[in-house]
Amino acid sequence: MSRIDSLSVRAKILSVMFFAALIRLFPLSFLLSDGRVTFVSYDSYYHMRSILYTTQHFPEHILFDSYINYPLGFDISWPPLYDMLISLVALIVGLGNPDISTIELVAALFPVVVGTLSMVPLYFVASTLFGHRVGLYSIVVFAVMPIHLMVSMFGATDHHVAEVLLSTTAFALFILSLKRGADSDVWGKLTKNGPMEFIVSPSVVFAIGAGITLAVSVLTWTGSPIFIGLFALYVPVQFALDIKSKRNSGYLLVSSCIMYLAALIFTIPFVVIMLREGYELSAAFISWFHVLYLLSMLGFTLICWIAAYIIGNKGKWWHYLFAIIFLIVIMIFGTKSLAPAFSSNIFSGIGYLLGFDDILSTISEALPLFWDQYGNFTLSSVWSGFGLFFLFAFASILLILQKEKPSKNPDMAFFVIWSAIIFFLALQQRRFMYLLSINVAVLSGYLMGQMHSWLLPEAVKEHVGKPKKVQTRPNKMPLMLVFGMLLLPGFLISTAVVSNPSVMPSDWQETLDWMKDSTPKTSYYDDPQQTPEYGILSWWDFGNWIIYRSQRPVVTNNFQPAIQETAAFFLSQNETEASNILDERNVRYIATDISMVKGKFFSIAKLAGEDYSSFFDEETIIEGSSTMTRKVENEKFKNSMLVKLHVYDGSGSGHYRLLYESNTTVTKDPEVKYVKIFEHVQGVTIRGKAQPGETVYGATTLVSNRGRQFDYYNSAVADEEGIYNLALAYSTQGDTSSTYAILPYTVIGDKSRSSKKIDVTESDVQNGEILILDLV
Repeated sequence: MSRIDSLSVRAKILSVMFFAALIRLFPLSFLLSDGRVTFVSYDSYYHMRSILYTTQHFPEHILFDSYINYPLGFDISWPPLYDMLISLVALIVGLGNPDISTIELVAALFPVVVGTLSMVPLYFVASTLFGHRVGLYSIVVFAVMPIHLMVSMFGATDHHVAEVLLSTTAFALFILSLKRGADSDVWGKLTKNGPMEFIVSPSVVFAIGAGITLAVSVLTWTGSPIFIGLFALYVPVQFALDIKSKRNSGYLLVSSCIMYLAALIFTIPFVVIMLREGYELSAAFISWFHVLYLLSMLGFTLICWIAAYIIGNKGKWWHYLFAIIFLIVIMIFGTKSLAPAFSSNIFSGIGYLLGFDDILSTISEALPLFWDQYGNFTLSSVWSGFGLFFLFAFASILLILQKEKPSKNPDMAFFVIWSAIIFFLALQQRRFMYLLSINVAVLSGYLMGQMHSWLLPEAVKEHVGKPKKVQTRPNKMPLMLVFGMLLLPGFLISTAVVSNPSVMPSDWQETLDWMKDSTPKTSYYDDPQQTPEYGILSWWDFGNWIIYRSQRPVVTNNFQPAIQETAAFFLSQNETEASNILDERNVRYIATDISMVKGKFFSIAKLAGEDYSSFFDEETIIEGSSTMTRKVENEKFKNSMLVKLHVYDGSGSGHYRLLYESNTTVTKDPEVKYVKIFEHVQGVTIRGKAQPGETVYGATTLVSNRGRQFDYYNSAVADEEGIYNLALAYSTQGDTSSTYAILPYTVIGDKSRSSKKIDVTESDVQNGEILILDLV
């Protein structure tokens, strides 16, 4: 017998968990530098903003942040438990006064710990349903599941990893409660042996544990009602199956009701403590909505049981399903009439889950599983998230439906319904793939368990007159080769995931460090109840980066406030309209990057209410005997504020000037850098006489902070009296900026060709001065 076969099941589990932790720790080698962490993705940076604040003001957490939706501020709806736990650990590790490096390191390690611990409830789900072998294979698959590594690797300080742990724990405890309840007749204990023996029965204890876990999830993730509602979708199906099988459904009533009661009792005190004025019945905040929601799920379970009790004695199982559908319709209309606010929250949540939102359709992680933002079918997200495991899951479902008879096993039926619901959610929005990772791991483990039995069958031998299955000593090499081939794609994808995580590009890092050091410091970063002096406008993806790395307020961030206004600014064809948007928001600086001009332009156009195709013309190219058509950027595209700024350095506008650009060159004709920072200024106005109707140009040559030389110009048309007003954004004298002019302005009329030189001071630009310069 090999060494691995001689190890106990516990040792095997710990070995797999240790291996999984090592993989998830791999990014530490390059994401930790000089005591600071580069975090993964976008939301991690707002978690860090919250964690830093909570650590410094424990146990307080940010309820309102004036650094978002500037200058109006934003109510933070994220439940606080995840960030508070990290802050608590940081305080313990830092002996009550941790520095920023300690806080960041703890926060970066936290998802690794939580992700590794998720294997414990996963193992219990798989082993309870299919045995220890499948449990072990499931956690092996989970260890190298790419989509889970994305949310559990070092630096991925987002709450998604906690969602996986909490939901899987709740589902595992509920499955154990169902199994123990059905096997031990927990309902009989209640009716025959009294309440004490009933309370301490394993089924009830597991149900209480599931309920407490659900309550903890309410304090961790806004979307926790998904988990709570999932059980309610299972309950009527199982009652119908019990009616069909003539099974007493007391175990189901006990497990479901005890779970909901425990969740309710545990949730109410936190609602009382954390309730906010104006959000008393909001699903987005911890509120009485969650209490009513749990009560409604409890009531629905009792109604389902009563209907099952009545119909089970007189009707058929499908009569019951029709009755439940009828009752659901009545409940929907009744709730809309009697509790419209509560009903509105539920239907808004359902619409959000199904992706019925224009903003969601522009977010990559909220796209349907098999379609990209342009509506094209794609398998890229499935392959990058699961590898071959996704195919294994489908094969396993067919095997389970055929061999395990879910209709006769309540715990198996729950797993099938749980898997179907999470798959449906992932089908609507690919962000839920990380929740589906648990189900895919179990299903893949099940398939591997079946293959183990096929390749290494157990022989039946007589032992003291009784048949007993014993393992013979066949050649295990084929099994190892097959499993190696099955696991290899997932392992290779996972290796790529942890080797190339989605992190802030170095160009953004250096730009935001420059912004923090070189722009006027804003107040109240540590007291976000009050309004700072000015705001930054960028696309929402980069808002959290700016808030945490530069410590500057933003108009929009990953919560997507003011997103339509922001999109309207970047695609505006009129400088006055664009500047009005900034003036209303008191925006001083604009940050752009090349992805906004390229990949994100589609989303910006959609949110601005523009037809994406209107920014492009079709061009026919003839090459030999073949003809092809391609889209080319038209004048509308080039005249948008985004392109004027990022590609043409503010040329064609009189109130925006380049201050800083990052090092990487992304295009050479024209030469364009990756990230740029612009200042919104009053601008100087050159006023004078020219020929009526004449176009007057003002131009100068500048050098950027990277030593790139470029030309800037703007134009104005003289009125019928020959008066022109030419707005210019750059100074030619007295500017201490790292981007500076090397020549005075040349002002020239296109008809008379009369030209003159003029210098502009920094004071002229900042104060919006008017300088007189006649051309005729």
